[in-house]
Amino acid sequence: MIPNNIKNREDLNLTDLYKEKYEFNKKGIELRNCDGEKGIGIFSNRKFKKGEKIMKIEPYVWSVAKHGIVCDECLKNKLDLGEGKTLKRCSGCKLVYYCSTDCQTKSWKIHKRECKILSTVPSTTNKKNINTKSTTMLLRLFIKRNLELDNNNNNSNNNNNNNNNNNDITGQYEIIDSLLNHKTIRSDNNEYKSFSSGFCSLLGEDPQLKAPIVLDYLLKLEPNCITIPRCEASSIGLYPLMLFFNHSCKPNISIINNRKELLIITNKDIEKDEELFINYSPAICYRNERIDNLKQCFFFDCKCTLCLNEEKIKSKDLYITCTKCNGGRINQEVDNNNEEILKCYQCLKIFKDVEEKNEIIKKKSIINNLYKKLSITDKINFNDEFKSFLELYCKEFHPTDPLFYEIVNRTELFYLGNNLISEQEFSMYHKRYQIMIKYHLLDVQNLEYEYCRQMIDYVNTLATTHYYKDALGILTDLMSKYLSHIDFYGFNRDELFSLRYNLQYEYNNNLRNCKIIK
Repeated sequence: MIPNNIKNREDLNLTDLYKEKYEFNKKGIELRNCDGEKGIGIFSNRKFKKGEKIMKIEPYVWSVAKHGIVCDECLKNKLDLGEGKTLKRCSGCKLVYYCSTDCQTKSWKIHKRECKILSTVPSTTNKKNINTKSTTMLLRLFIKRNLELDNNNNNSNNNNNNNNNNNDITGQYEIIDSLLNHKTIRSDNNEYKSFSSGFCSLLGEDPQLKAPIVLDYLLKLEPNCITIPRCEASSIGLYPLMLFFNHSCKPNISIINNRKELLIITNKDIEKDEELFINYSPAICYRNERIDNLKQCFFFDCKCTLCLNEEKIKSKDLYITCTKCNGGRINQEVDNNNEEILKCYQCLKIFKDVEEKNEIIKKKSIINNLYKKLSITDKINFNDEFKSFLELYCKEFHPTDPLFYEIVNRTELFYLGNNLISEQEFSMYHKRYQIMIKYHLLDVQNLEYEYCRQMIDYVNTLATTHYYKDALGILTDLMSKYLSHIDFYGFNRDELFSLRYNLQYEYNNNLRNCKIIK
């Protein structure tokens, strides 16, 4: 099952492959060589309007980490199955689950070849959810690769008999073979080597001969698989046809999903011959976190326009509230004379006085204290001490500071009772959250559809905590301004209309209990 060798990148004419076999030219895009260190990128060969759909992509292979939560074929959540329906476990491997006979039948071509193997993986036969993502991904990759090679050989033989050699239906594994493996960075990791040898033994193949090949594929897969958005089971997928979209921290295209299917859509007007960029990094975080994530996960230093501008001024990514205009954000950077300064982006005051600068810089200790609290445990105890840190943080730090995003999620801030937080404080926290989400997702990165995702989650939070009027206003705005432009792709239109109706009903009939963000 494991290949004897891997095609060299130099042996593949990727630009022709994408153009002729995968018809990128018909989609208005093409693969080209890039300047600098990026190597290859995807460019427009025509103009695109904002919101235009470029292409839909299914994964070549995918894997579910937490089994029993979603259907292994369509990734439908068990909560979406309807009353009385449950996911059915495969009786063979006792690992994967399906929502219907139809889904089980669709996956059988691959699963019948992996089922027996998965049943022998240690611990897969018990009822605990285990992480088998790497094993399953490699198995499915090799199974699909072999099926397509066999199919291609059969077609080649038939074509030779018919004196016709134009019917090449080889799959996307060629693209996977061409991926960089970053072996020099990671191949000394004993965990990778141990896994590769164990995988060979699992398949009954000689580790001495095949482990280096498994290792090569493993190192190719890890940085190129993506977590499938909005899938509760931490599913990952390999999408070869989107692997050469390069990264920018301020991208011009967005990826939105409907379960495992991805839609690539423009988030601005795009000129002919403009390179198309997606965002690989977390959307809401500090600059140093963003840079570290790209370096550790994707092995490159980002040179996008946003990063280059920040690098040029040596931005320290501070978000301290200006005391002079009482609303601007102070950041630490260097001026044209290469002198380190503190500058307010609203009133444009430059703080050069050493004593004044030191007083401002001292405020960073507030962030450090909060970080210590957040790093102790996954679940934060919102006690008086933490609340005092949070109050000081909100007083001294600008609402766009990204740490607040983690605070809200880790403390479940908006679900805390009034015995801990007053209505006035809740209103301030809600306003801060809305400003922060809008700034990072819309103002900085122009990620309208990720903004919709985040805000619909937030609307549900508002509804649960009786802020019906505010929830209704936000949802109505999202549905008319953003989601209607993409025909609600990836969003359940009926559920959103039902939610809007229920919010209107609750607001009209529970005016006494309705809270309002003031």
